[in-house]
Amino acid sequence: MGDSTDPRWRAAVEVLDRINASATPPVLVREGLSLLVRQDGVLVRSRLRSDEPVAAREVEVGRALADAGVPSVPLVGGLGQPWIVDGCVVTAWRWEEVTGVASPADLGSLARSLRERTAGTYAFDVPRFDPLSAIRAAVAAVAIGDPQGDFIRIRAQELSADWARIADRDPAGTAIVHGDLHRDNVLRTADAVLLTDLELAGAGPSSYDSAPAVVMVERYGAEAATLDEFLDALGSDPRDWPGFATCLAVYELWVTAWSVGVRDRSPELAAEAAVRVGCLRDQTCEPWRLH
Repeated sequence: MGDSTDPRWRAAVEVLDRINASATPPVLVREGLSLLVRQDGVLVRSRLRSDEPVAAREVEVGRALADAGVPSVPLVGGLGQPWIVDGCVVTAWRWEEVTGVASPADLGSLARSLRERTAGTYAFDVPRFDPLSAIRAAVAAVAIGDPQGDFIRIRAQELSADWARIADRDPAGTAIVHGDLHRDNVLRTADAVLLTDLELAGAGPSSYDSAPAVVMVERYGAEAATLDEFLDALGSDPRDWPGFATCLAVYELWVTAWSVGVRDRSPELAAEAAVRVGCLRDQTCEPWRLH
């Protein structure tokens, strides 16, 4: 059970009562900026209403991916999403039973599917991919004057001109990009490998979705063979495009901004934020760790 005093929990339960009408008690799956609540075969994501644009983006992208035939967790509960309930915004997705961990080849295949199936019409039907706004939002609660937060904000501004130059010039084309394509944002089920967590997704340079695979090797210390496996499944190598360096810089700043934004949750996260900021700002690189 969740916290009945949390408006996000109450909103999640109300939506589940409306669309699922089950006697099975709802179960809290995960808590963060949003609540993930499961009941039977339905998973709802409940956020404060200030995150309504993020929820609306997820719904638009989720529908576009379904129409394009890209393997992804489907929306359930009919039209009208995202729903506004008592100051919260709620979306509903099919619950998927996970049977394993996605491989680099799985990730490469999904990136290829996005590139090949969503270029053109589908990319024009969803919001623009805007990683720099996501970076700024990740540290919005960090006070001005905080050295880590200020570094993130200044670096995002520095990258804005470079991003504007390359965002529509990817030789691989403009398509729907996931924006954070790593194994924790992909579900391996008994039947398929599915994209999930679409809050960053939008229309942008297709090559961007290769950045996490490169960063896994260069920053997290993964074996180089994992990148080869990803690129083989992708069917191309975006590192031949000069603009990919900007994609890498932006993605590294995103995962660093995320770590700064959540650093108060634990001493381990605070230490990881310091490592990442030091790496990008001072070139004092230690291996990054996943959390």
